[in-house]
Amino acid sequence: MGDEQLMRAILIEPGKDPAIIRLPAAHGLHDEAIKDTLEGNYGAVEFFRIQPGISLFILVNDLAATLGMKANRRFPGEDSDQIIWGKAIFIAAYNGEDENKEGTLDMSQEMCLMFIEQIKLNFQLCDGTEEPRPEDTLYYDEDQDGNPAPYRWLEISEPSNLPEPLQAGRVMFYRMPAQEVMEINKRFFKKVAVYTSGARLN
Repeated sequence: MGDEQLMRAILIEPGKDPAIIRLPAAHGLHDEAIKDTLEGNYGAVEFFRIQPGISLFILVNDLAATLGMKANRRFPGEDSDQIIWGKAIFIAAYNGEDENKEGTLDMSQEMCLMFIEQIKLNFQLCDGTEEPRPEDTLYYDEDQDGNPAPYRWLEISEPSNLPEPLQAGRVMFYRMPAQEVMEINKRFFKKVAVYTSGARLN
């Protein structure tokens, strides 16, 4: 373990100042360490172009609002109605401009400290009273005609007679005759279709 290569990233947690963390650089260990930190599977949002081909990305648990994770910080400017729920990691990565380069990158201590100051200035801390908007817990499939089919995950008690699961990262999916069930962190959710009328969610 002493020879393990580590790389810097920035962690923000609800109610705390941003902090530099060290993640394993090796591919498999790197991915698992991010999932451990964010407590589940994650998605990435490109936030800031550092230089040609490299951007700062925000990694968040993709079920954070559904899981009831605490409000963390608001996005800057016109996106201030959007909240980061639960923990988030800011990390440097190739942004796809060069198709031959991919993956995440180490940041210097100085660069991390510079971004930490910018995060503190531009991402307003939440006060803990915030609640998710309806769209924060909305997900989409496609129907048989290729149209968006919105749904939510509704928490339920553990069902009996669950079939063999299909594992996707830290999430287990159970396909049952009458419903689809998801398990994450020993909690169970059923998939519920949502019907939309214009921009209003019902």
